[in-house]
Amino acid sequence: MIVFGVHPVEEVLARAPRSVEELYVVGQLGDPKFEKIAQVAEDRRLSVRSVSAEEMDELCEGNHQRIAARVGSFPYASLGEVIERVGDRSPACVLVLEQVQDAGNLGAILRSAAAFGVDAVIVAKDRAAGVSAAVVRASAGMAFHVPVVQVTNIARALRELKEANFWVVGTLAEGGSALWEQDWSMRAALVMGGEHRGIRPNVAKECDFRVTIPLREGVESLNVSVAAAVALYDRARSLGMTPK
Repeated sequence: MIVFGVHPVEEVLARAPRSVEELYVVGQLGDPKFEKIAQVAEDRRLSVRSVSAEEMDELCEGNHQRIAARVGSFPYASLGEVIERVGDRSPACVLVLEQVQDAGNLGAILRSAAAFGVDAVIVAKDRAAGVSAAVVRASAGMAFHVPVVQVTNIARALRELKEANFWVVGTLAEGGSALWEQDWSMRAALVMGGEHRGIRPNVAKECDFRVTIPLREGVESLNVSVAAAVALYDRARSLGMTPK
């Protein structure tokens, strides 16, 4: 995986430096805009390769800002690690994505998860987007801020969270209680449906609560990344999250 752009490269070096195999730079790493990157590269004795602008364009599908990093693999967490890290803390929040397939949506959701204090994000292994270079780019590097867990069975993961005293809150296009009526002071596993089918029946039956984002007449639904941001903001607001 090639992570590119100044901020995404800074983030992967800060959050998952051991996954970085090599840096690529057009020009010199001594450029002031690469100061943070150069410091970590020196401290960790990372391999740095100088490449031409044309070579960098071939490596990266987007505005690379003359810097990129080759990352061996994304450092997924395990669900057990997340549950252990959260411990008995309440409130807590794990965001569960039910077959979100678009890389841009996943990246935007990971950015919102980082912004609003989510403890982890769970994604499906099959028929869903995993964390790729495009996702990292869409997240502005925030993909490395929140633990991401990849599971083969979402319903089973929800049952495991329930055993750890989480309550499952499913978001529906209609038929649930208004989002702002939800009590977020508990340990919550917030489930967002995929772009096309929403939450599948076998996952919906695991939900302890069902919420809906009220919309004006004539608007069917929100994009999943927007809906996730709205729901996470409502949780943060209700818990009295203060500006940094």
